[in-house]
Amino acid sequence: MKKMIKHFNRLLILIGILSAASCSQKDKWETGNGDCQNPPYAANATISDLLAVSPTGEITQIEDDLIFEGYVVSSDEAGNYYTGIVLQDAPQNPTAGIYIALDKRNLYVDYPVGKKVIVRAKGLFIGKDRGVYKLGLTYDSGRGTGIGRIPASEIDKRIFASCADPVEIQPTVVTIPQITANGDQYLNTLIQINEVQFSKGDLCSTYSLEGKSGVNKYIEDCSGNSLIMRNSGYARFATETVPAGKGSVTAVLGKYRNDYQIYIRSTDDVQFTGARCDGSQPTCDGSSLQANTTIADVKAALGNNQLMQITDDWILDAVVSASDKAGNFYRAVYIQDQSGGIKLNLYMRDLYLRGYHRGARLKINLKDLYVGVKGGEIQLGDLYHGNLGGISDAVDQDHIFFTGETVEPQVSEEISVANIGNLVRVSGQFADREVFERFAYSDSQSPRPRPKASNRYFEFDPQGSAGITVRTSGYANFADAHVRPGSGTLTGILSCYDANHDGTITDDELQIYLRDIYDANLSNMRMDSPYLLETFGLTEKGEDIDLRGWYNYNEAGTRKWSGGFYSGSNNHYAQMSAYRSGEAQNIAWLVSPPVAVHNGMKLSFQTAKAYWTHDALKVFISTDFNGFDVRSATWTELNCRIATDSDPNHAWIDSGDIDLTPYAGQTVYIAFRYKGSGEYHQTGT
Repeated sequence: MKKMIKHFNRLLILIGILSAASCSQKDKWETGNGDCQNPPYAANATISDLLAVSPTGEITQIEDDLIFEGYVVSSDEAGNYYTGIVLQDAPQNPTAGIYIALDKRNLYVDYPVGKKVIVRAKGLFIGKDRGVYKLGLTYDSGRGTGIGRIPASEIDKRIFASCADPVEIQPTVVTIPQITANGDQYLNTLIQINEVQFSKGDLCSTYSLEGKSGVNKYIEDCSGNSLIMRNSGYARFATETVPAGKGSVTAVLGKYRNDYQIYIRSTDDVQFTGARCDGSQPTCDGSSLQANTTIADVKAALGNNQLMQITDDWILDAVVSASDKAGNFYRAVYIQDQSGGIKLNLYMRDLYLRGYHRGARLKINLKDLYVGVKGGEIQLGDLYHGNLGGISDAVDQDHIFFTGETVEPQVSEEISVANIGNLVRVSGQFADREVFERFAYSDSQSPRPRPKASNRYFEFDPQGSAGITVRTSGYANFADAHVRPGSGTLTGILSCYDANHDGTITDDELQIYLRDIYDANLSNMRMDSPYLLETFGLTEKGEDIDLRGWYNYNEAGTRKWSGGFYSGSNNHYAQMSAYRSGEAQNIAWLVSPPVAVHNGMKLSFQTAKAYWTHDALKVFISTDFNGFDVRSATWTELNCRIATDSDPNHAWIDSGDIDLTPYAGQTVYIAFRYKGSGEYHQTGT
């Protein structure tokens, strides 16, 4: 029989419960004595000859002594390129280009745009990387062999800049339809596209999201043909707002699998100064908007309806009270004003990088947006398949405007249905059973992670007579953080879960969502603090228990007490079973740390069984255990309630309060002993 035990109360042993750019720069570069030596090699091949070595794009080593020349068309000065240069075979009307991967930064210093470069290719590898020819050395990854960077020590032996001044590169003028139809002929060359603009959905947004590897923006012509502009989150211009006009863009053409993409060197490559195709001149400035409604008014207008489109010219002035930065909110933020708070659904990710950071002041034109009930909670958004959904980036720029101000959102201490959507703060502590458990589970160590959200109960008083559920997403960056045992405050968004799906929310259906781990301020001692509290939340499933102060001893057989985990409630416990051990006898002891007993101290715990075959678990107390020699100690069996054959499988059974007053003034150890064997009918799981 597998025995699972938890929970000392007062003593309180809870033995389980089943429930891509450079950041460095130099302002001045010195070049020795200024003398320049031209490359010691002359070109004997062209870039086209190089590409012909791998006509299918398969990674191929260059065995012939090919030396080719090209002109630099890329630049990493603004950070949109990283550890690589792009060469094309002529300053104008090029016929081919190549990307060379180099393990070096600030390449623009030695290889500025227009510089003629000689390359010794023998021994390097050529092939297509996601649709684009690339030159470098190979590396192995879990997904196979790829083309990586040429080491810095090899660059000076293979890549030579000429002494001639850089020449002007004339971009090839093309249209988006030409690229769509036959873009491969322009890959890795400098092109210019005229009469284009950023798509409506990208207006009022930044070129990229700071710190992200890359973000797609879309340019379009007046016929609606579009093309991706790929921008690094490490580019110096990442946080600059894209221009709203129309004009020309100069960029290097690349490709990602089947999608053509352009890469600008800096914002100087984007000259969108004319009127847009429809003649409009959109603005991202909402400073002139004056608030004429409140969040409370919007909620009240919904009445008994489940969904309503807002048809009045309502302007809302609000502050972001919670963002998605820590991952506990997804495609949504919370906003609030003096009258209350509400969830704002947005069909976008990384909202905190798009301006929706905590404290950001917004002005929202609510006309044509929707207010409705979702999960029992009144929310703002847009229509999606007839239901309340998120506001897309093509819509938000017409409705949501950032003032540029940061305002600290107010915190309420009212926990009520009427206050749903507000930022609130509560005082208390997590329930005993939650201590040391994780807030949620990211499952990040699995080959195919399946994050799992969790509920943890937060008590307002030591008796647990009142409290609230704390809900955490498995995608939160603090999902795997362990619940602290102390007391203090929690700050978060008051939300709810309509468990009965009846549209009526009661107090016991309220939940709090933390914005980040720092919203849990639990630095004080626990209220009515137990002398020993153990939930086994720090154990790992299937691994021998090795917790500070606890002694895990196998008297007979090889098995010891191990960690158990119940995914239904995301809680841990201690377990022991001799099932299929193959051993004649299994005796395992799990002994608590020492506890100094005083008058009135009580012990409580919980046990559960599964597939009962015999009475395997007993609980003992000792006053002379030396910390390691179980056999030499004197153990007295405690009279307590333990799960038996008559109890349901997996049901946690309370031991009842065991009065330890007879041991007052002494130091005791509590031991859980399992005794069974791997033989049929003498053990179970």
